[in-house]
Amino acid sequence: MNTSVQQTATPTKPANKQCREIPFELVSAADSKLRHVPVTSGLCLPKGALQEPGDWLVEGIGGAQLPVQSEVLNRWSDGSVRWLLAHFVAGRIPQGRTSGTFVRPQKRAQHHFGTASLKWEQNELTLHIQQPREHGPTAGTIRIVPELFDQTGRLLSLKITDVIEEESGDVRCVSVVRATVVGLPFLDVQLRLEIWPTAGHIKVETRIRNTRRARHKGGLWDLGDEGSFLFSGLHLNVHTVDYMTTSLTWKPERDAPVRMASTTDTLRIVQLGSGGPAWSNTNHIDANGQSTVAERGYVATLAGESTRGERAEPVVALTSDDSRLTVAVPEFWQQFPGSLAVESGRVVVGLFPQLEGQTYELQGGEQKTQSTWLSLRPVDESLNHLGWVNAPPRLIQPSGWVQKCDVFPWFPGDTAKANRLAHYLTAATTGDYSFTARREKIDEYGWRNFGDVPADHEQAHYDGDNTVISHYNNQFDLIFGGIQNMAASGDAKWFDLFEPLARHVMDIDIYHTSEDRACFNGGLFWHTDHYVDAHTSTHRTYSRHNATGKDTYGGGPACEHNYTTGLLYYYFLTGHREAHDAVVSLADWVINMDDGTKTIWGAIDDGPSGLASKTVTEDFHGPGRGAGNSINSLIDGWLLTGNRKYMDKAEELTHRVVSPNQDCDELHLADAEGHWSYTVCMTALGRYLAVKLQANQLDEHYAYVRETLAHYGRWMAANEEPALAHPERLEFPNVAWAAQEFRKANALRIAASCSDDATEETAMRRKADELNEAAWNDLYKFEDSHLASRCLSIVMTEGLRDIFHRTCRPEYMPPVEQQYEWPEWTMFVLQKHRVKAMLKNPAKAILAATKLANPFRLAKTIDAVKRQM
Repeated sequence: MNTSVQQTATPTKPANKQCREIPFELVSAADSKLRHVPVTSGLCLPKGALQEPGDWLVEGIGGAQLPVQSEVLNRWSDGSVRWLLAHFVAGRIPQGRTSGTFVRPQKRAQHHFGTASLKWEQNELTLHIQQPREHGPTAGTIRIVPELFDQTGRLLSLKITDVIEEESGDVRCVSVVRATVVGLPFLDVQLRLEIWPTAGHIKVETRIRNTRRARHKGGLWDLGDEGSFLFSGLHLNVHTVDYMTTSLTWKPERDAPVRMASTTDTLRIVQLGSGGPAWSNTNHIDANGQSTVAERGYVATLAGESTRGERAEPVVALTSDDSRLTVAVPEFWQQFPGSLAVESGRVVVGLFPQLEGQTYELQGGEQKTQSTWLSLRPVDESLNHLGWVNAPPRLIQPSGWVQKCDVFPWFPGDTAKANRLAHYLTAATTGDYSFTARREKIDEYGWRNFGDVPADHEQAHYDGDNTVISHYNNQFDLIFGGIQNMAASGDAKWFDLFEPLARHVMDIDIYHTSEDRACFNGGLFWHTDHYVDAHTSTHRTYSRHNATGKDTYGGGPACEHNYTTGLLYYYFLTGHREAHDAVVSLADWVINMDDGTKTIWGAIDDGPSGLASKTVTEDFHGPGRGAGNSINSLIDGWLLTGNRKYMDKAEELTHRVVSPNQDCDELHLADAEGHWSYTVCMTALGRYLAVKLQANQLDEHYAYVRETLAHYGRWMAANEEPALAHPERLEFPNVAWAAQEFRKANALRIAASCSDDATEETAMRRKADELNEAAWNDLYKFEDSHLASRCLSIVMTEGLRDIFHRTCRPEYMPPVEQQYEWPEWTMFVLQKHRVKAMLKNPAKAILAATKLANPFRLAKTIDAVKRQM
């Protein structure tokens, strides 16, 4: 039985088995063999297969056995390893797909490794690398100096606050340097150095974060907000210390010929716009609505002479008698503007380049992370040895292995019977609907935009004559859908979707502040508003340009848009701490927004606010996507950290919004327009049951949810029908309703797994199959609109789950032995409504007034009032 379960925090007795081999494929899109390429990937393992990481070697990549450094990212409930993070340096990677194996050596092998040391003095970061003799020079020192310039061009002073050794090993080590800006304590600057000493490669991730809150007056989040930070540049200065530069080599594009220059010449390559046909799109405007893009592509200037092109992927190298310092910037044109310069024997990386008339605005709670690769290697190395940074090789585990490991919920593994899904996904990810083509339509490029997916379904009801600027912000978890389809198909193209999207969400879509209201801090911004242009709200939903003529408008992050599972699995695949921290932030956001002591009503009512469980209206706290997404995020927080507070809160919300005693008719679940999202909640509850079952926690809470889902299933089998069967009941009877039927069918199948009656279960599964067939039929009635982002995001996940339910052995959620009597369920009342009702009752109002005498309560309320301003 495939229960698709997850890790829990309470290990049981470990198994004795030890996994000896882990298969994988390495996929390279390079035109020729790659050399000295660092590879990092998360590897999933079956429950009970491995207790500790131990020693591993890679076989099948470049002939020789390669040493592997590994660490545990996540464990199963029995204490065995669920996700292992592995690092190795591939000496040679051929083009195409290469099969490899991680193997356990019989005895510890001897390898020659390099070493690295790091120190920070007076705003300068000095990195010393010692390499094995067979790799060229025995040692080299690189100095890295970050420079941040204010709006006037003045250089700001950085003060180091922390240096953390995040990871230490023979193959890779990671150090994090954190600093604040003197006089501007709300600004955090972080350099995360990923050092591969044996290969001589260093990845520098530079992150600037504005921790100050936005003021968002009226719930509007436009550029120009007083919480923003304005600056004119952020550079990295890089140079070697040990050697005198003798020559400069460079090329502006991946396939361009290598060029030589004198070390006395100044070279500067600047990407001003995306280089695409929509380069001047209104996607790129400042607070005044003026374009921030001066030219279409890039300009390369050497010794006063300029050449122009569209999309630069530059590499520069400074060569001495003994070594070569090479610098490359991934996503150089995609993340424009950017610059790469060589002057006075140093390389200057313009992450935010100083340009005439250019001012950058980092919104309150916004951050930006950008990467630079440095390499210190022998002089006989080709300039192309960092060419892989723009098309890195991808490590993929076979789908059969992934299914055996059982690490994804409702994962089918073999998708040979998925002809309809395969046909749909091919159409929705190629040609005019490829990820690149979607981005090109609105020039979804630039440092703030790249990675997000345009919400192209919004065009259908947009009144303007241009292409609407609408950002999707990971609705329905496109990240997770991309990761699942990569695992199911083995197709590396899915990395092009979920990898930049995950980084965009972590930087731009999450509100990185603790100074605002508890219901906003650390939260995820909605997609931009329906059927209108985003204007100057960027990716923050509500713009003043769209508020005209509306009585009520505006808002902020809310529970109905909280998607964490993709970020969870992105962490499992990459080990990147930023993804880990993002999942924790979003899980904590659920707890904090529901904490009644952190609201303006807390002095007289410290009960839950209800902000984590409402859907559509403040009065509805039944099954809906608000509660469903909150519960799902809390499950992810628990799986990741093992902290019981997340599971406790998930179970609290579960009892609040669902019950085996609910009257589904009174909840109006048949009202598709108002309550279509109850199936989102059912899916989260199904995942909860799978997690509890895997952890062997068949307790009262498990029984409560199991009986609830069986109860819903009985109602659905008797009452549900496709929403498009009655288009007159829908405000917009569009293709999205067809896509939602896939989730409805799968939710009903989950409910069927909770039934103890075979006849009842059969009826549920039969109705689910009918709904699924209707979904496929309706999907193709809307011409190409079924290929838009919203449909794709749903079908990517629910289509795979449909295959699982139809082709894999049915799941069964076993009952608990004890019988329970459940109390009658009543609708939860929002905190502010409870307070208003209390104040209308004289006796209760007097009691409420006495609570104001509690200084602790009063202080928290005053703080909440200040945060409202």
